[in-house]
Amino acid sequence: MCLRVTLLSVVLLACGGGQKDFAVKGNDNELVRLAGEWKGDYKSNETGRSGPVTFSLQVGQHTAEGEILMSGTTPLKIEFVQVKSGQVRGTIGPHPDPGCSCQVETSFLGTLAGDTLSGTFETKLGATGQVQTGAWTVTRQAR
Repeated sequence: MCLRVTLLSVVLLACGGGQKDFAVKGNDNELVRLAGEWKGDYKSNETGRSGPVTFSLQVGQHTAEGEILMSGTTPLKIEFVQVKSGQVRGTIGPHPDPGCSCQVETSFLGTLAGDTLSGTFETKLGATGQVQTGAWTVTRQAR
């Protein structure tokens, strides 16, 4: 499972290094609540995988920058994040899973509480349809 958000992710996964920008949808008040520099991690008890999650959203922007690292080295692309009523949901682009040598898709859902955003993610294995789950948490860094 490859979730390194952003967020808020939320989670999120086209295996590609370079582009870290992703769309964030929500009304201006929600986006202001999500603005800042966020750092944290994800973990899947099912797969034993974990890694860092970072993202940054500037006030007045509808595009954030961030990434999730799988196995500490493979960057995963957060494709989309939506924030509504303090909940953040998103997707990570399709990416190869080292456990099954198949493509997987990941979605994430989280709740914003002050300077902490935390939630769960699900990764669906394309070959079998099996779903693996995990949890993630990011914390807003001092402003």
